[in-house]
Amino acid sequence: MADTGTARSGAPAGPVPAGAPERAPLLRNAYALMVNTGVSAVLGLGFWVAAARYYSEEAVGHGSAAIAAMKLLAGLTAVTLMGALARFVPVSGAATGALVRRTYAGSALLVAAAAGVFLLTLDLWGPAYSFLRGPLPAAGFLLAVVAWALLTLQDGVLTGLRSAVWVPVGNTAFSLVKLVLLVVLAGAVPVAGVFVSWAAAIAVSVVPLGWLVLRRLVPRHERETRGTARPPTLRELGRFLAGDCTGALFSLAVVYLVPVIVAAQVSPADNAYFYVTITIGGTVNLLAVNMGASLTVEGAHDPARLGRNTRAALLRMARIMVPVCAVLFLGAPYILGVFGAEYAGAATGLLRWYAVGALLRVVTEVYFSVERARSRTSGLAWLQGVFCVVMLGLTLLLLPRLGLVGAGVAEVAGLAVVALVAAVRLVPVVRAAPEGAAPTGGGGR
Repeated sequence: MADTGTARSGAPAGPVPAGAPERAPLLRNAYALMVNTGVSAVLGLGFWVAAARYYSEEAVGHGSAAIAAMKLLAGLTAVTLMGALARFVPVSGAATGALVRRTYAGSALLVAAAAGVFLLTLDLWGPAYSFLRGPLPAAGFLLAVVAWALLTLQDGVLTGLRSAVWVPVGNTAFSLVKLVLLVVLAGAVPVAGVFVSWAAAIAVSVVPLGWLVLRRLVPRHERETRGTARPPTLRELGRFLAGDCTGALFSLAVVYLVPVIVAAQVSPADNAYFYVTITIGGTVNLLAVNMGASLTVEGAHDPARLGRNTRAALLRMARIMVPVCAVLFLGAPYILGVFGAEYAGAATGLLRWYAVGALLRVVTEVYFSVERARSRTSGLAWLQGVFCVVMLGLTLLLLPRLGLVGAGVAEVAGLAVVALVAAVRLVPVVRAAPEGAAPTGGGGR
């Protein structure tokens, strides 16, 4: 297997000359994740355009509702453990393999149980989930939830191993296969084809990359960090998880519960408009999340340079996100028009609110990543809790009054509160960076 160039965890943390590639791992990991986001966005757009063309709006609504439920249930462990993987995989040394395998096994068991509860209470979740009734659809849904959890954790492990270059490889294969299956299944499975194509394609990524992680990358990481690693104690793990998992559960509710709530309250057609729009907005949000994940990994590897890397991350994200969000805001009706006039008419306002929210996420994600790198997660939990309460409360309040755009207003309101607090707390971190520590790794390219 070709060397991905990620074995630098043993590098000294002493002074480096101005212009030295000290932040190369930060930007390399971040850019690999951003490439993944870009490729997934393009292919994901193609997926939903094809879904809108080959399936009825009701079928798209059913499929998107099931995908939202799958992500919610898988995220109960996958999303809550991503921060811990980014923080502790880089420093676990010889214990890395055990940490990864136990995380995979525990996550699979927990999400399978959660999916079982969901399927037993299917009547409570509205008509959008009716096609999951029956032993075969239920079994397929349960397997899909477990596989999605493993796929999500796998991305976190690759990032923690500083091998994020493999993430776009796996997700590109997944995105291409699900697009092909979507078209192939349109005639044979007209109602469930959207979800079936998505679920079946997961194996294309999770199986080969799972082998790569456990058989090649983890053993290599263990060898190369044997002399410098400091595996966390159970107390350190417990303190970190107590705060980060609590906060991640709040974030999980924001990201995945909102689509389920909307699916339960609106028609399948309206849910199709909403889910396509939130998918576009969420893809843009991932750009900030990607930089944050890389910042956490590098902060764990080298705490002495956390200030410099934070400053670099903020500057680089400003250069990327401002033009991207401007295009999203101004081009909203044209972007949604690709799916059809109905999508543009119903959700242009919603997508513009998500463009504003994506800018606010830059500050919040960088702050969250800094605190994770410092293992200061208790404060994150209450801040993410505030965001969750504000957003969910306003969504329930505004959705019946403003329609789909109410969900966008709710998100921006919650993010504005969190971003204000995060910005104030980031000031001393950014000021700690030496004056000469300008971002490196390619300048503005």
